[in-house]
Amino acid sequence: MKILGAVLAVGIATGAAQAAGIYRCTEPGGTVTYQETACAGSSTGGVANIPTAYPDYNVVEHERILRREAMLDARMLERYRIDSAERIARDDRIAREKEAAAQLALAEAMAANAAGGPLFFAPRAAIRHFHRPQRVPRRPLY
Repeated sequence: MKILGAVLAVGIATGAAQAAGIYRCTEPGGTVTYQETACAGSSTGGVANIPTAYPDYNVVEHERILRREAMLDARMLERYRIDSAERIARDDRIAREKEAAAQLALAEAMAANAAGGPLFFAPRAAIRHFHRPQRVPRRPLY
């Protein structure tokens, strides 16, 4: 219980010191100090007019900036949607062109083999060339 009373007393004293503000004290030699306690007897000064809170912000300007950011986000989302639709359309077009080219190649192969024999059509496998790494002569160990 005594500890609780001591903690409350320290807390109240600290709160009272903070409520008093910041003191600007001028020493007799002309040096200026800022402190949380009142000035000593040999120095002059008083409570300094230093703001302890942030000033209110301009609500109208803040709302304007938020609206502008929201419009920018909407434009960016619309641009993303358009780009996605264009990408999908381009991929579909490329796939259709490849399919049409494959059908044309098959039709040309069938026309070339008009004799009626069996037709075997398969894509040619890629040819791989395997090279041995070039031997680098070792330097003699001296």
